Amino acid sequence: MRELTIVEVSNVSGAALTPDSVVNFVADHLASAVLGGVAAAVAGGSIGFLHGGDAMGILGLGVIGQLVGAVSGAVIGGVGGVIAGSLVSLSYSLPLAEQFVHTLVSGGIQ
Repeated sequence: MRELTIVEVSNVSGAALTPDSVVNFVADHLASAVLGGVAAAVAGGSIGFLHGGDAMGILGLGVIGQLVGAVSGAVIGGVGGVIAGSLVSLSYSLPLAEQFVHTLVSGGIQ
């Protein structure tokens, strides 16, 4: 029996870096970043819209507060979602996005 080289050990152990594995990794994390960004932007925008005009009822400026809250919540949530989505794989972020959609549709955002 002969001694294996470093390349052969890497190939046998599954640790070989191939162009396919790099492309699959980048594509998986890119898809997760896009999904996380969209889901978090919708979540942030809806929460910002719900609570944006809470403190402005006296002067009648609640609509302006809701719009500002929706836009700023969507921007902040979108940036955070892209960052968080790029750190995890799609198999982790997809169930979270599905859970958010079910919560949104059932009216559970408060």
